[in-house]
Amino acid sequence: MLRNRLIPSLLISRRRLVKGVRFADHRDAGSPGTTARAHSAQGADELLVLDIDADREGRGPDLSALADVVTEVQVPLTVGGGIRDERAAAACFEAGADKICLTTTALDQPDLIDRLAKVYGAQAVMVGIDLYENDDGHQLYDYRAKACMPGRNWLSWLDEAVDRGAGEIHLASVNREGTRAGYDLAAHGKARDRVVVPLILDGGAGTLDHLAEAMGAGADALAMGTMLVFSDNNIVKLKRFLAGAGFPMRI
Repeated sequence: MLRNRLIPSLLISRRRLVKGVRFADHRDAGSPGTTARAHSAQGADELLVLDIDADREGRGPDLSALADVVTEVQVPLTVGGGIRDERAAAACFEAGADKICLTTTALDQPDLIDRLAKVYGAQAVMVGIDLYENDDGHQLYDYRAKACMPGRNWLSWLDEAVDRGAGEIHLASVNREGTRAGYDLAAHGKARDRVVVPLILDGGAGTLDHLAEAMGAGADALAMGTMLVFSDNNIVKLKRFLAGAGFPMRI
């Protein structure tokens, strides 16, 4: 039986864990290694580690920050931020990543998805899609420019990413990140109607009911940050609640 996954999302800036609201106003949230160790011990299914400075600064991923996490966990790691070529991807895998996540770098060079999927397999290549919702609907969002990309249709990009070899899609809501207002189920529904690869929803988790609503809507996995860091929630509590609600969880 396929099981639903809970995936803590760790945003890394200068080797520190940070949390923000709507992709801005980031504040220090502690040690990435210490936090990752706690999530791993509590039974997180995976960890998503994103270097939020790499692409804006035009550099590769911070491998020293990744090492801080790798040595502390016993669960699969997905790493993103600054992976612009095969060399950067190989360095992440050699440092301990199980999967990589391409977001803005994939928009710049879509064929990077093909190349990495060919070498490592689709199961090791996740594509991140950041969405901003405005009066025109959902728009692709470029974190580097802090602006929407109205000239590119996000559903067409979703189709292309999967066709090129993305084995999973990380669907993140800019509007909801850090707000605890609930996941963007409308965007998830549109994506679910088009692709069969696993979808990871991110942005907006605030209550146990938000998790149940998203899984009830068909989300394969849920990523969360603020809900775990700035509250009394933990992975054990969340999984017990979801299992009690009838969702297949690994406990």
